[in-house]
Amino acid sequence: MATVLAALAGLCSLLAFSGWVLDVPALRGFGLDDLPIWPITAIGYVCLALGFLASIANRDIAASLLWLVPLFVAISALYQTVTGHDLGIDRILFADLLSTQQGPHPGRPGAISSTAFLLLTFAGYGAGVRKWLSGGAGSLIATITLALVGAAAILILLSGTGRASTRTFSVSIPAAISTLLLAGAFLMLYSKLLWVRLLTGPSGEWRIIRVLLPAALILPILPSVLEQIIVANALLPPLQTEALVTLLNILIVALIAWWAVVRVARGQAEMTELSEALDQTTLVVTTTDGEITHWSRGCEQLYGWSVDEAVGRNKYALLRARCPIDDSANGVRFEDGRELIEICRDGREISVLEQSRTVESLGRAPSVLHNVTDITQRVAAIEALKVSEERLALATSAHELGIFEWDVPSGTLEWSPGTEQRLGVRPGSLSDFDGWRDQVEPEDVQRVLDTIARTVRDRADKFSYRYRFRQSQGGVRTVEGSARAFYDGEGNLLRTVGVILDVTEREEREAALRRREAQLRSVLETVPDAMVVIDQHSTILQFSAAAEALWGYRAADVLGRPATMLVPADRRALHLSTLDHFLKTGRGLVGEVITGTAEAADGRRFPIEVRTGAARSDGQVLLTIFVRNLSEQLATEERLSELSAEIAHVSRQSAMSELAADLAHELNQPLSATSNFLAAARMLIEKGEGTERIVELLRMGSEQTQRAGEIIRRMRAFMARGEVEMRTESVDQTIRDAAELILVGTGQFHIRVSYELDPEAPYMFADRIQVQQVLVNLLRNSMEALRTSGRQDRHITISSHKLSDQMIEIVVSDSGPGIPPHVLEQLFSRFTTTKGNGGGMGIGLSISKRIIEAHGGTLSAENRPEGGASFRFTLPAIEEGAE
Repeated sequence: MATVLAALAGLCSLLAFSGWVLDVPALRGFGLDDLPIWPITAIGYVCLALGFLASIANRDIAASLLWLVPLFVAISALYQTVTGHDLGIDRILFADLLSTQQGPHPGRPGAISSTAFLLLTFAGYGAGVRKWLSGGAGSLIATITLALVGAAAILILLSGTGRASTRTFSVSIPAAISTLLLAGAFLMLYSKLLWVRLLTGPSGEWRIIRVLLPAALILPILPSVLEQIIVANALLPPLQTEALVTLLNILIVALIAWWAVVRVARGQAEMTELSEALDQTTLVVTTTDGEITHWSRGCEQLYGWSVDEAVGRNKYALLRARCPIDDSANGVRFEDGRELIEICRDGREISVLEQSRTVESLGRAPSVLHNVTDITQRVAAIEALKVSEERLALATSAHELGIFEWDVPSGTLEWSPGTEQRLGVRPGSLSDFDGWRDQVEPEDVQRVLDTIARTVRDRADKFSYRYRFRQSQGGVRTVEGSARAFYDGEGNLLRTVGVILDVTEREEREAALRRREAQLRSVLETVPDAMVVIDQHSTILQFSAAAEALWGYRAADVLGRPATMLVPADRRALHLSTLDHFLKTGRGLVGEVITGTAEAADGRRFPIEVRTGAARSDGQVLLTIFVRNLSEQLATEERLSELSAEIAHVSRQSAMSELAADLAHELNQPLSATSNFLAAARMLIEKGEGTERIVELLRMGSEQTQRAGEIIRRMRAFMARGEVEMRTESVDQTIRDAAELILVGTGQFHIRVSYELDPEAPYMFADRIQVQQVLVNLLRNSMEALRTSGRQDRHITISSHKLSDQMIEIVVSDSGPGIPPHVLEQLFSRFTTTKGNGGGMGIGLSISKRIIEAHGGTLSAENRPEGGASFRFTLPAIEEGAE
């Protein structure tokens, strides 16, 4: 539309200009020969129209150059009119034709055309090229231009043509038409039709525009009309006429301005009041992309962001908005009543209800109006209610609670979902009182009815009950619960609301617990060990029958009294300190076997073995103590110790009896040699030989005699039963004596014995005889294994070395076949032998293990990777030079 109007304006000016080119007066003024459009004015309108066309085509440079022509024409015309200097520009075209025209300055554009050139050029350049002229200001300029042209046209029609008084402010018909078309094109192009909406819109402003615009166009014509009447009738002199017209124009302008100011001020006050009211609400105006264009004071108070911080930013990005359902909030989609979660400036998270509405204005980009309501508390309340309901549902489901309501007049019963199924009855069978009564044990029904009767009689608020449901499968389920009673004004029971809980399993557990408790009490009463239960204050709570027999007290005499009465007086403080230590640290007593001394009612003391268990109940600590009398056990152990000594002695005697033949053969050699030496010496004496030879024979006989005595001494020492004597002994001498004792008479077996003795461990703290007994047992086992193995390499190694824990380790290894795995697992048990069937009693290694453990050491056996067995035992070490 703007393009069509601008093109028509250009064609109109060209048509009028062709009247000068073709010398057709009718075309110059479109029928008004006395008011033609001047050539230079026509060129100005043509360039002005072309400039608008170039601006529409976004040819800003071309538009700017074209608009320079009308601008130059207007400035030169105004300059010549104001200063009176004739620049010769008026008659630069068609001077001969212009000389025939009447008027003060033929060819010079009039004031109306010059003003139109200036206004339309300024408006087009500012709005179309530089973009700094708003639509409202451009509309105002175009409207002023229209008013000037319209006033001039009306003035010409009223006063007629050819009058000198009107030539200055007159306008030709072609110029008026071109001006109107160009002003209309500008309004269409840059004012975005706001004036159309102002004239037709439903707001109160249209009344002001409808009155003000005609008044501004028509009232200024009235003084000019009055002037024409006065001049035509010669009513006043010219000076007074001009003064009167000027005064009237001033009054008209003042009246229009006053009326406009009053109406605008009144409307502005109303708008200000409305704006202040709206500004207190949480109102946000954004573009369709979510960019904030208006941020109310209510939004500042709600979100904490100021206007300067909010305007220009994306609302949803600024507030980090998200939808609690699909989390798809953005600035493009709008829905009425959308709930959002937004973040305030201080990090606080709030819930809002956003109602959005798109507002479209003619000539303006659509805006989105967001009305925001803070629903944080409401959402929190709803969420709390929801959580409470879910918690109640979960609690009732977890505890298998049933909720019911009984309407007494109608007998209707309503149950919470799932209650009837949990009770094991058919859903709907408990819908009324009669159905309930048919499912409950008869005696329980009567008991519940009696409870309800007492409740109604006493006007009690609630009552409790317990009854059993009969199931179709033949079983029963026990329930219990309580109900709230509601009465009418006369005290009649109207309804009850209550809960029931299935306690069948609890009832069964309690019955089973009672049975187990009775059984446990029976067991505790018959257990052979005495049992005493005390609390954390050492007060006796239970005293079993076995405890009565052990101490000689009756249970009634000791219950409630301190447990220290059961131990000797000199050990009571230790008992209390041990109990206090356990209560503070949780260590000791429980899980340990403690030996001590108890005191009976008659003052007799006896050894005991104590095992303790602890239990915590209701913040209290209960200790269950099992006490065993060790008197018989200690006597038995003492007798066993004596028997072990006897067995060890017998074992040594048995070993010596097995070695008797070898010893006899071994003793025979030194004794025979001694006899031979003595016989030879006697013969030399009888022959009177020299004394040196006789002395040598006597010395050799003496050595053989000593050798036989040493063998007998070792045998007697090994066979001696005496008491155990722990003292410092030589490791080397003890090992070698035991080895020489066991090697007597074994030369024919070709068994080699080697020693690897650590010089850093020369002494041990032990009983030499018992250690030698262990070595003899181990060496005999090794020799037996080597003699029956059939191997050519028969080797026994005896080694010793010092351990890091101040112990000496002695190892006896052989190159025999090793120990069978099934024997190795229980090698040191009694009656387990390494010699096969009939090879021995199987007590030698057991005795050896007890001897080593009595010395504080350990005895172990293993098979060597290269073959053979290895026995290791440890003994306490003594530093050289220690006493």
